[in-house]
Amino acid sequence: MTTKLGSALLFATAMWAQDAPFQTVCSNATLEGDYGFIITGMRPSGPGGPVETIVGIAMTHFDGNGNLTQTDNIHGSISGVATPNRPGTGTYTINSDCSGTMKLINSGAPVLTLAIAVVDDGNTVLTAVQDPTASVAAGTSPPQVMVTSQGRRVVNRASTRRADRNAN
Repeated sequence: MTTKLGSALLFATAMWAQDAPFQTVCSNATLEGDYGFIITGMRPSGPGGPVETIVGIAMTHFDGNGNLTQTDNIHGSISGVATPNRPGTGTYTINSDCSGTMKLINSGAPVLTLAIAVVDDGNTVLTAVQDPTASVAAGTSPPQVMVTSQGRRVVNRASTRRADRNAN
């Protein structure tokens, strides 16, 4: 009887433990490699100009240590393409819950602070611009910037083919 009761308790404990959800723990190392982003939103068309709709793409390299490099192409409905293949640099911090922040620095533009979420086991990055400028002059309103992006890890096809060959 004791053996059956002990087995039943062990089985019940094992089943309960399996019901606990798996939680991903993230860090800066979760983002490493190249990601392609699609960018959409609204921003001022220039100093004092009207708000325009924008679309764009970016290729971003995350080093796994909190640093990034990026090349983007942003097209505004009024301003057109201001700087094709614009290079940028920045930093990022990923929290253990896979949320984080990113600072993006492009020459001649305000520093952008973005809220980010890393999802899909680190294969996808979601962003939203939080603060388009480091400082705003007293008595002026901050520019109207509503920009989001979604990035997906770039797959290196050569390494994928090698991995497929090695698996067979």
